Amino acid sequence: MLNDYKCNSCGLVREYWSKEETVKCRDCANTASKIMSGGNFSLPGIDTGFPTAADKWARRHRKANHHNLKELGIPC
Repeated sequence: MLNDYKCNSCGLVREYWSKEETVKCRDCANTASKIMSGGNFSLPGIDTGFPTAADKWARRHRKANHHNLKELGIPC
């Protein structure tokens, strides 16, 4: 099982294939403890609760539909 561990001495965070609560740090050979890591996910660009993602989504779709918007007389 792949888990994140933080070294108690040097502070580096690394992934290790282990179920144990502690492992040996590869860098300084001291004890590294298992930590709770953040998930790897992304939010959809159309969510207005995250305006930068929503703006990026809107720009990308406006650019992709530039020719259609121009025919309709909508400024791009």
